[in-house]
Amino acid sequence: MSAGVHPDVHWPPGWGPDRCDSFVSHQRHVAAPADAVFTRLVSVAEWPTWQRGVDRVEVAEELIVGGRFVVVAAPHTLDGIVGELVVPSRFGWAAVSDRLSFYQSWLLLDVPSGGTRAIFHEAARGPAALLRTSDRAELTRSWLDALPPSV
Repeated sequence: MSAGVHPDVHWPPGWGPDRCDSFVSHQRHVAAPADAVFTRLVSVAEWPTWQRGVDRVEVAEELIVGGRFVVVAAPHTLDGIVGELVVPSRFGWAAVSDRLSFYQSWLLLDVPSGGTRAIFHEAARGPAALLRTSDRAELTRSWLDALPPSV
């Protein structure tokens, strides 16, 4: 297991920090309860309103494990596939395009004193120019920072 990887994160076969070109990990305490954070994460059609870099999302079917959606994050059009969906604690999805692919895993843990510990991991594959870890880290950090501070 790579350093910085939470032991309770589930990786689908063929994915994970040891099987990618780039890996980023973030975590943050959010004052909102896990169910509020989870609801925001799985409302994929609304990602363009709060996820930096996401221009459009097209959802044609129910969001279930194996469910598909399309994410347009110029210059990429990504085919999204839900890999894990456990209310209100886990959301994982794979994104595949012609030059870039990644798996994002979100783990939401209740904090006894209140709120949620949001843990985000992303393992990505593609050309080095698309996967500069510092660029991916900055972009994905902005997604974590945009989670609801409270309800």
